[in-house]
Amino acid sequence: MPEYNAAFFNGLTAVVIALKKRYGEAEAIDVMREVFSSRLKAVYDKLGFVKGSTEDFVRAVGENDRMLGLKVEFKIEQNKIIYRFHTDPFPLLKGQIDPTKFDDAYLRFKVEYILGNEWKYTTTKHFWRGDPFTEHVIERTS
Repeated sequence: MPEYNAAFFNGLTAVVIALKKRYGEAEAIDVMREVFSSRLKAVYDKLGFVKGSTEDFVRAVGENDRMLGLKVEFKIEQNKIIYRFHTDPFPLLKGQIDPTKFDDAYLRFKVEYILGNEWKYTTTKHFWRGDPFTEHVIERTS
């Protein structure tokens, strides 16, 4: 696995902080949602996936995360994926921006683009709240 790509994530962190300072948190997150969506779409399209496939979600998302040096793990259960980050990609944003809103800027795209709109997620643990990892539980709602 490659080493954590701090330069990549610190560059994005600087952009978030600058956007927040100039336009406020909501606009900063909205712009980052567009940035993440554009970048992730290109990566996931290149990796290929079958929409709605939990196995392809784990494969494509996991492969991209590992390329960026993030240590992640997945557990697939019936109509549920547990997605854990053991690396905090944005540690310098802790205390700067709401973690739930910021995570939604990239996670909602991942879930809806690969799995579909009938999948939702809940963040049950987060580094920024003192947890040992960040955990998202992704569940099929219909």
